[in-house]
Amino acid sequence: MLPKTYDPNEIEPKWQKFWLDEKIYKYELDEKRPSYAIDTPPPFTSGTLHLGHVLSHTWIDIIARYKRMTGYNVLFPQGFDNHGLPTELKVEKEFGISKDEPEKFLKKCVEWTWQAIEAMRNQFIRIGYSADWDLEYHTMDDWYRAAVQKSLLEFYEKGMLYRDKHPVYWCPRCRTSLAKAEVGYVEEDGYLYYIKLPLADGSGHVPIATTRPELMPACVAVFVHPEDERYKDVVGKKVKLPIFEREVPVIADEDVDPEFGTGAVYNCTYGDEQDVVWQKRYNLPVIIAINEDGTMNENAGPYAGLKSEEVREKIAEDLEKMGLLYDRKKVHHRVLRHTERSSCMAPIELLPKTQWFIKVRDFTDEIVKVAEEINWYPSDMFLRLKDWADSMDWDWVISRQRVFGTTLPFWVCKNGHVVPAREEDLPVDPRFDKPPVEKCPVCGAELEPVTDVLDCWIDSSITPLIITRWHEAIKGDEEAKRWFEHNFPTALRPQGTDIIRTWAFYTIFRTHVLTGEKPWDDVLINGMVAGPDGRKMSKSYGNVVAPDEVIPKYGADALRLWTALAPPGEDHPFKWETVDYNYRFLQKVWNIYRFAERHLSDFDPKEAPEELEPIDRWILSRLHRVIKFATEEMERYRFNLLTRELMTFVWHEVADDYIEMIKHRLYGDDEESKLKAKAALYELLYNVMLLLAPLAPHITEELYQEMFKGHVGAKSVHLLEWPKYDEGRISEEAEKLGELAREIVGAMRRYKNGHGLALNAKLKHVAIYATDSYEALKAIEKDIAGTMNIERLEIIQGEPALEERITEIKPNFRTVGPRYGKLVPKITAYLKENAREVAKALKEAGKVEFEVDGQKVELGKEDIVLRKAVFSEGEEVETAVVGDAVVVFF
Repeated sequence: MLPKTYDPNEIEPKWQKFWLDEKIYKYELDEKRPSYAIDTPPPFTSGTLHLGHVLSHTWIDIIARYKRMTGYNVLFPQGFDNHGLPTELKVEKEFGISKDEPEKFLKKCVEWTWQAIEAMRNQFIRIGYSADWDLEYHTMDDWYRAAVQKSLLEFYEKGMLYRDKHPVYWCPRCRTSLAKAEVGYVEEDGYLYYIKLPLADGSGHVPIATTRPELMPACVAVFVHPEDERYKDVVGKKVKLPIFEREVPVIADEDVDPEFGTGAVYNCTYGDEQDVVWQKRYNLPVIIAINEDGTMNENAGPYAGLKSEEVREKIAEDLEKMGLLYDRKKVHHRVLRHTERSSCMAPIELLPKTQWFIKVRDFTDEIVKVAEEINWYPSDMFLRLKDWADSMDWDWVISRQRVFGTTLPFWVCKNGHVVPAREEDLPVDPRFDKPPVEKCPVCGAELEPVTDVLDCWIDSSITPLIITRWHEAIKGDEEAKRWFEHNFPTALRPQGTDIIRTWAFYTIFRTHVLTGEKPWDDVLINGMVAGPDGRKMSKSYGNVVAPDEVIPKYGADALRLWTALAPPGEDHPFKWETVDYNYRFLQKVWNIYRFAERHLSDFDPKEAPEELEPIDRWILSRLHRVIKFATEEMERYRFNLLTRELMTFVWHEVADDYIEMIKHRLYGDDEESKLKAKAALYELLYNVMLLLAPLAPHITEELYQEMFKGHVGAKSVHLLEWPKYDEGRISEEAEKLGELAREIVGAMRRYKNGHGLALNAKLKHVAIYATDSYEALKAIEKDIAGTMNIERLEIIQGEPALEERITEIKPNFRTVGPRYGKLVPKITAYLKENAREVAKALKEAGKVEFEVDGQKVELGKEDIVLRKAVFSEGEEVETAVVGDAVVVFF
């Protein structure tokens, strides 16, 4: 028997262990069934899951459970993204190991990562995540790194991977290059500095406006718009840079915005992407004034060694002393920062570096075309990818100046010739491994290892190939070939809005280049999790909520329901009150099944009668409408509406109405009616359990094992089929009867509540008069009488003979007394003597006027206390109106 109280801390760990021990979710390749492979996001191994992980991965788990129930061969692995700067920083700072000891450093990175994986895997299990843990993968695994390096060799052979010196996004704090997807503009306050640059011929000045005066030592030109009349006479001349005493040309270019600042800007190498464009367009010299650590170099003259932010103020002070800084205005502008890492957020510099690139800019149209073949949920998320593709300025820089990462499988000689690794040697680490040949095969020079590691998105952008065993398949493994053919392209990529421009974009690109196909059929996009105050979760706001705060208090299923209520593609605030409501809902579910268990313990579903009573047919018709809606919404990956609909159905129609309306039958002596009630209750609760199973897997497993396993036989509720919609169960007539019963019973409950009666208190005599609904009421007469415990219930065709009488009328002494004083007794007498006329006047005009002792009296509705009562055959009664029916309480 189910315990009295629903305790998630008791039941959830029990079933999590059962699922693992019994391998309930183990994947077996079954080519007879349709494949459903999920390209799950591998979270970075930080050591803990946040609520964003819980939301996205619960969505994934809901889909996996639903697809298993609908007959798919569901491939549901889970991986972990291991490489990254945060791990390196942890090893450096917390463990005190230097990158200068690479082997020791890498060993500690791996050791820490395994600890993080263990902690995160346990958290996944704690939320009821049904991945096949035998298929767990890690981007630091040798076989994974080999597949990544094989993909790079393919790109190299196709001429799509190259090495070049080019301005790259550089983070001075992290000391590494970054891809465009890792940086972003942040709105913040700053200053716009107005500087006069003297013309070299002494004929005047060119005023410029800049937010970065510290870049003046890297200035190589001044640009103006060709149609700007203010500067027509200076185009072609040169200005002399103050402090640095260099001359640079004034050039006209249509990319200049004449409305910004003074309409003249200086071109420094490099302040932003536009500087790169102009430098290449006009073949201008390159002068680098900033070091990799963000300090100024020797080209900055007297400012060498200082941080760039310090130089900004110092150079402004010096220009002001020279009379050349003539204004400084506060501005709200965009600053490029290392936005992918919220713990960094350092301003980005553009520095020319020898880096490794993958050609992507030439393929953006092709990427968009492939993306159009994929179903996007919500559909407008495709536009985010398209906009990103359209905005790309240069190729993907894939090399990083870090230690813990997949290495590029190349060696390079001093003359720039590249020697790739042999495929049979993969994975290789050129930092430690010998090259495949002793000398450069082109020029005979010595070979140097490529010591850079790869952008982490290189690792994770082949996950659909990883989970479908692409690398093994192309090497000839027969089982892997079958696995790949069955599961690729994968069915689904679930991910967040924030990584459309990285993970989605790069995966479509890389997978298409390697296979010629799209990586998935569908993409499901979830929004971000906001704090309880609606703002982005942040330690600085004090609004961060961790899963480990929620689950011990409410359980995983209540938290899962919160995730299921999130709308597709939109941000979803965490609300404690929502989780609390979900917990109370699950308690209500528990109570429903606990009540039913007593009555169904001796019921055999094989003995269920074919004919049911109207109330039973009503609830089963409603059930099958819910099944139909839930199935349609599941197919669209929209969980919020179906979850809300299911919760409302269970709490109100099942618990509040149906259960209450069949209690008299379950406890009564009519065995035939009792059996029908049990049959309908069994069918109802069995299917409700199945509908809830993907959303709340723990409580439904408990209910199944206690109440249904003996009849059904399956080892777990999660091995059962999704409920099938049965058109034959739909009955418009039964639904009308059910709704009428709900409304009539509701009116009677309000009557009892208004009179302080218990809901099971006996009513001696109730009559219901009706015209159009008479036959319907006769059909549910026993249900109404039994539910509301009515000793004598009459259903009468026609309208009741009711008489409305005024039983009390008097002045409102608080308002009438101060105005009419001594006249109040006579006003009282007038109201009693003329009660009907007074009531009519109040109804029609909202007031009554009369004279008392020659004085005019005017009273409004607020001045008169008027009580009416309804009488039937001389007996005072109360009434309630439900549609065309009048309920009379004697």
